[in-house]
Amino acid sequence: MKWLRENGRLSFVVLLVSQLAATMGFTFVLPFTPIYVQELGVTDAGSAAAWAGVVNSSTAVTMGLAAPLWGRLGDRVGLKPMLLRATVAGAVVVGLMGLVESPWQLLALKTLQGCLTGTVAAATVLVSATAPPERAGERLGTLQMVIFAAAAGGPFFGGVFADLVGIRASFGVTATLLAASAVLIFAWVKEERPAEDEAEEEGAGALGPLPHRRLLPSLLALFVVQLAIMSAAPALPGFIHTLMEEPVRVASLAGWIIATGALAASLGSVVGGRLAARFGARRVIIWTLLLAGISALPQAEVDSVALLWVLRVVTGLFLGIAVPVANLAIRGTVPSERQGEAFGVAATATSAGNAVGPVAGGMLASSFGFGAPFLVPGVCLVVVSLLLWGAPLLAVGYRMALRHH
Repeated sequence: MKWLRENGRLSFVVLLVSQLAATMGFTFVLPFTPIYVQELGVTDAGSAAAWAGVVNSSTAVTMGLAAPLWGRLGDRVGLKPMLLRATVAGAVVVGLMGLVESPWQLLALKTLQGCLTGTVAAATVLVSATAPPERAGERLGTLQMVIFAAAAGGPFFGGVFADLVGIRASFGVTATLLAASAVLIFAWVKEERPAEDEAEEEGAGALGPLPHRRLLPSLLALFVVQLAIMSAAPALPGFIHTLMEEPVRVASLAGWIIATGALAASLGSVVGGRLAARFGARRVIIWTLLLAGISALPQAEVDSVALLWVLRVVTGLFLGIAVPVANLAIRGTVPSERQGEAFGVAATATSAGNAVGPVAGGMLASSFGFGAPFLVPGVCLVVVSLLLWGAPLLAVGYRMALRHH
């Protein structure tokens, strides 16, 4: 037990368990919004899908707007209270969703959810600020692994539960999981920053604006990763349908591909921190985005479900590496007392990907066919990786041009 208590290990392990419960809770009900909307009176399947898109995007939009404000407040009052706020608010708001009687009420609560929650961002900044410097990459990667694994398991168990008991009861399960997560955080998670960080804070002067130019590569990476993940989801069932001579178990196959892709991402998250320590965060981000894009491009032209599955797993692996490395780069860009604000901005970038991805994927599929939501994100990943690679060269060329003038 002494080993477990050293360097905040016990607090970190409990935090991991709490985020496993919280993320599984949120994803327990998220994929079944169209079905719930139909139960609320929107009988047409197309209208229900449109309602579901608006409802889910409203959470991402309001979360993106609120995250920097919560991050700034966390720098002032503490990071643990912000994680507790997000978790308790989630338990209350999601629990109330199981009692609504109209899609408008659901939309209002989903909008409120975005304003008040954000457990992943709050947990990430808490881990970043409290981890010993030599353990930061490992712990951020492990946290992201747990989040990806929970995101894979939540929809699977949620679907089984919804079929057996009903979707309304599923919201109660989510609320219970979030409440359990809040208890774990309150009782055992500590906010103890490393001694060297405390020394830096004592010598810190007046705070200026965040170094947005230095943060931009990580923010771009987080945005395009989330865009690539979310844009394929609306088109996946329809694409699978076109690849099968006799379409059967399409929903199950789509769920399997999404879940295994998330599990591959969780595996990538574990090794991301180690790769960054060896090769540098910038280089790892550039190469993982490039390789993810290259593996995504041929998905638009596959002729079998098996090949699509293999390529999605490979893409998921590289995307999983990129996320914790981008977070690690953010940690190294700002001082400890500014990390809440910086990770709040990062949460905005992620939320933007969450909001744009499903809408863009649906529009691309309807306008250009089911392959487009896989092709276009692949191009975006490759373009962003090349931009990040070329940006320092452009900056050097610009400075040399100024000297000549």
